[in-house]
This record gives sequence, structure tokens and C-alpha cells, in this order.
Amino acid sequence: MKLDYSRVVGVAAALATLGGFALNGAAAAGGFSLASLNGSYAAIFSGEVPNGSGSLPMLGTGVFIADGKGHLRGRETYTLGTAVCEAKVSGTYRVEPDGRGTAALDFTALTKGCASGSYTQSLVIARRGSLVLLANTNGQRIEEEWHRQ
Repeated sequence: MKLDYSRVVGVAAALATLGGFALNGAAAAGGFSLASLNGSYAAIFSGEVPNGSGSLPMLGTGVFIADGKGHLRGRETYTLGTAVCEAKVSGTYRVEPDGRGTAALDFTALTKGCASGSYTQSLVIARRGSLVLLANTNGQRIEEEWHRQ
């Protein structure tokens, strides 16, 4: 049986191209990890929180610190309706290779008359970790932006 070298070279070239595409495509679409969120972030958030049969507007700012290992902590000040509240926050986060992720946070009110609780968020990392966009996923309609300080 005669070996067709042109066919072998063609198949090898196709495999190399596909292999290079897969590797380069994966690198271009990935490369994110827990370490992609690391350091101090200034945050602004707004939205609505369910309250009985209606909802209350919420607007606030905060500082969050990510340790690059899946843990968050911070403080936030916000208005919920007309009440001004301050809270400390702590929790965890996960990051997928494509930059999407989730966060689960507990907040403890530091202001009398303000509630403590927890919330979950979806997140996406942008600008090499200098911007994080978040949205609550637990029934509250709250959008958030974090900017690396």
C-alpha cells in the first residue's frame, strides 16, 4: 500500500489548525479564576426590594474587598425607602473560566431599625477585573457595579 504524503500532510495541518484554534479560542474566552477578583472595589447599586404587596426603592454605595480566594467582605450604606441604613457584608464568590460567576452574601445591619439578611447575585468580570457587574438573583431587582479602587 502506497502512503499518500500529501494527504498525511493535509490531515496533520488540519489537526494543527483545529488544535491551535481550540487552544487559542479557550484562552481568548477564558482565563478567569477566583484570583480575578482581588482587592478593594467601590460599589454603587440600585433597585427595588419586595415589601408586602409592593416594593421599596433602594440606592446605595459600598466598599467590598475580595481576597482572590473566594471570600468577600465589606460595608455599605443605602437607603431603603426613606430609611438610611449601614451594614457590614461578608460572603463567598465563585468565578467560571469565562468570567461569569455568583456571590452569596450575608449583611448585618449596623443601624437600628434596619434589617439583616442575605442575598445572592450573578456576576460578570470585565476590564481584566477592574469592573464587576452584578445582579441579585433572589427576587430583589438590584443592579450593582464594582470598580477597582
